[in-house]
Amino acid sequence: QLFSRRYDGMERVYQLFSESDRDQSGSLDRYEFEAFLSKVGLFLTTQEQSELFRYYDKNHDGQISVTEFLSSLQSEMSEQRLSAVKAAFQFLDTENRGLVPIERLQRLYRANRHPRVLTREKTVEQVTNEFNSALSRYSDNGTMSEDGFLAYHASLSATIPTESDEYFTNLLVETWGVNFTNQLPTGRTLENLEDILNEKIRQRTSSSEDEGKSVLRTFNYVDKDSSGAITYQEFKQALDQWGCAFSDDEARALFDNYDRDRSGYLLVEEFAQAFATRGAAGCHQFNGKREPPNSIIDKIRKDLLRRGFHGIRSLGLVFKRLDITQSGVLTKNDFEWGLRDNGHFLNQMDLDRLFNYFDKNRNSRIQYNNFIAILRGDLSQGRKQLVSAAYQKLSNNGVLRLDSLRANYDPGFHPEVKSGRKSREQALSDFISQWPVPNQGIISAEDFESYYKDVSPSYLRDDEFENMIRSTWHIEIPPA
Repeated sequence: QLFSRRYDGMERVYQLFSESDRDQSGSLDRYEFEAFLSKVGLFLTTQEQSELFRYYDKNHDGQISVTEFLSSLQSEMSEQRLSAVKAAFQFLDTENRGLVPIERLQRLYRANRHPRVLTREKTVEQVTNEFNSALSRYSDNGTMSEDGFLAYHASLSATIPTESDEYFTNLLVETWGVNFTNQLPTGRTLENLEDILNEKIRQRTSSSEDEGKSVLRTFNYVDKDSSGAITYQEFKQALDQWGCAFSDDEARALFDNYDRDRSGYLLVEEFAQAFATRGAAGCHQFNGKREPPNSIIDKIRKDLLRRGFHGIRSLGLVFKRLDITQSGVLTKNDFEWGLRDNGHFLNQMDLDRLFNYFDKNRNSRIQYNNFIAILRGDLSQGRKQLVSAAYQKLSNNGVLRLDSLRANYDPGFHPEVKSGRKSREQALSDFISQWPVPNQGIISAEDFESYYKDVSPSYLRDDEFENMIRSTWHIEIPPA
């Protein structure tokens, strides 16, 4: 009855038991138990209720313990179900740590593929909320262990009849995208499909190129939004272009096989690189060089420039704070949090493309200054000479201190001071905050130039940039 009434897991049953336990004693008397059955939606005859109460009232004290009652409902999973859950956890635990981050589980969980959603018994939102609620119960410190994963699915299993093992397995397949067998309904294996796909690509590769370039050409054709990533529907279009007559099950199995992180898309360059390597036995021309995700970079750059001429520099400082070891390197998680902290909320596809482009060594780490450098560009030779001349004028025997900057800086030129949005004191404070200089307040020529590289994109014309330098420091600088 629990299954037919759309109870997926014991969480809601626990909640209703607690609500029925009016004195919060941890046990239900006869009347509370009847109220509980009514809330759950189990409508039994009076005789059935009496027999059920007597069965669970183990010590005949007129009370049913919540722990004993729910434990008896949540019996051990069958071997088939237990094996399926363990296989699913191994599939998700790509780093073999015995722990999976909650963030990863939330990202990979496919609520839209839940059997209840597919049959329109529940909405995606309902299933997602139930899943997130269960995560908080079975996880710890932002991760879920294998034991927690097993306990969560034991809770689900408790509300699925013992004769419905196929439903339970299908639930795992659909929500986690895991295949428990390499054998497809057509009888062909993934290896068969890959061999066919590789041969079809080879047949459509000219003698002047290799398979990687051929794949890249086809993917660029079906990638209508030029995102650099291929969705499942675009992947099917590519299969049609190559002449692969695969069933939907086979196409989906292939796609899922290449979609290792369960993101729902394939990065164009990575897929092309894989087939270049496979097709030419390692001797190929395809260099796998990724095109910069210019649309994403331009979007972030425009957002930063709208914030004023310290916009780009502010993002660099956020990254610097996250770089606790001051190694110049950030993990993907820190990079994402840095962007979010600075107000840039990218979807998962854009984040992956951006990070993977700068992850040159494929070690899940990037040198964030390379990202900042692309955002701001380099100084022209003329602007470099202006900045160098200003540094020489401000420094004393080649040493420039923060105190000297503070003493000589004139915030009167600042656009927000001119418009009245900031006072001179606020603009000065904003300027000084851009210089995290722990080395006894000494600013190197490199640091000084780096600052002006950050603000340079705010000045499209060289004469405006030169006027800003002269006005800021009230110094005569020979024309560049």
